Amino acid sequence: MAIDKEFKTIDEQVLLLKSRNLQFNDEQTAKELLKKYNYFDIINGTENILLKSIKPKDYENILFEDFYEIYKFDTKLRILTLQKIFEVEARLKTSLAYNFASQFCTTIKDTLNYRERQYYQTPSITNNYLYSTFMTFDLFKRNTRMLNGTVKLGFIERKKREKDYVRTYNKPPFWVIIKDFSFGDLYFTYCFQKDVIKTKVLSDFGFLLQDDDLFQQILHTLKYARNCCAHLELITRFKLLGIPELNNYRELKNSIGCIHKNLSYYDLLKILAKFCDVKEIVEEISAFHRNMYLINRTQIAEKLLKRMGNANIDNWQKDFQK
Repeated sequence: MAIDKEFKTIDEQVLLLKSRNLQFNDEQTAKELLKKYNYFDIINGTENILLKSIKPKDYENILFEDFYEIYKFDTKLRILTLQKIFEVEARLKTSLAYNFASQFCTTIKDTLNYRERQYYQTPSITNNYLYSTFMTFDLFKRNTRMLNGTVKLGFIERKKREKDYVRTYNKPPFWVIIKDFSFGDLYFTYCFQKDVIKTKVLSDFGFLLQDDDLFQQILHTLKYARNCCAHLELITRFKLLGIPELNNYRELKNSIGCIHKNLSYYDLLKILAKFCDVKEIVEEISAFHRNMYLINRTQIAEKLLKRMGNANIDNWQKDFQK
């Protein structure tokens, strides 16, 4: 149910929290933190797991500092998660560019074949999600003269204007142009490949062509997670509902043993563990749990871990520190 919110000053925000029985060890520091980091991020993103009651909102033996500990942990976890996604992203860019170019861009004359639809597999018209994107995909766009006489730049021409390293080339090779792809661009570029290229890319990641649906679901999940991290959303709140166009992530859920409707951060970490070492992330999670234990806030840590997909710290350590 949609709601409306009135603006409140920092002082009013603190008074509101006090009226809900939230306690403060240092009220002045709390005000400075709210001014620096935003009430929505520090409080709203976590309050549901710390409230004693939701209607009306009321806390019991909860400190503002508890919220800030969670916020600091989330920030560290988000940075580490994004670094791991970057690792997968770099591998995918390399694999796509190398395998496509070795098949379709082997001479100077053929350098720009990557912007020609004929070298890709047109999605079935019954899959509107992919088909509509394929028909309007940015990579395929050329310079277009508008009715008013101006020229709307195509993909390559626009990148030449934006990027020094692209302007170096008369015909920018695929392995150069792909550097500026978003993860969304990468996802769709993979989906549009012919089987001969998909087979090679999948092999680079330890999969077979029969795993194509699974790999698409993995990339779609990482695309969503990357956007969450890049937009500074709370990664401990990560939740992704399957979509019909991707078979509701059925193959992905089966591969990681997910039995829930939504993918959680715990599931995301299982995905990342397929491609890179996630021990540093698990160590950060363990350190947070240990620090909360030392200040007698273990229950809060376990509530957060439960929202992340598994309340038991032993399971995080057992499943990922192998």
